[in-house]
Amino acid sequence: MRLLLSAALMVLAACTPSPGVSYTPDDYQLVLDAVNQARAQARTCNATPYAAAPALSWNGLLGEVARQRAEYLQQSGVLSHYEGSSTTPAVATRSLQNGYHYVEIRENLAQGYEQATEAVAAWLASPQGHCETLMAPHLREMGMVRRGDYWVLVVAQPR
Repeated sequence: MRLLLSAALMVLAACTPSPGVSYTPDDYQLVLDAVNQARAQARTCNATPYAAAPALSWNGLLGEVARQRAEYLQQSGVLSHYEGSSTTPAVATRSLQNGYHYVEIRENLAQGYEQATEAVAAWLASPQGHCETLMAPHLREMGMVRRGDYWVLVVAQPR
């Protein structure tokens, strides 16, 4: 079964800085290219037209957030934007814990795809906000990781 989830969160929060751990997987260029190829083409997402969007840059802190989220999903077996009993999206919590400060942060999740290009194609075809997350022109940085059957894409507008 293939599943997709998307969350968008806009937070203008102050937080205590913590030392960030940077993570860049060996295949980061493949996932970066898959996302940026999608952004390079104008498209319509759920009846909203989007012009081609600027390419995203890899951010190692967002890569670490995506790694942590993917490992959590793999261990829990639950495709969700929340962890445990928290009512705050996990991407927001983990980003701040890792020292990444943002104006806006979003997360796309996917399960059941072998290749990054397949996950990206599914997000583009999704009616649940995934395409909008990929095409949002103000978002500038990303991290994306696969663990087991799970893909996590984190995109953000840095502060």
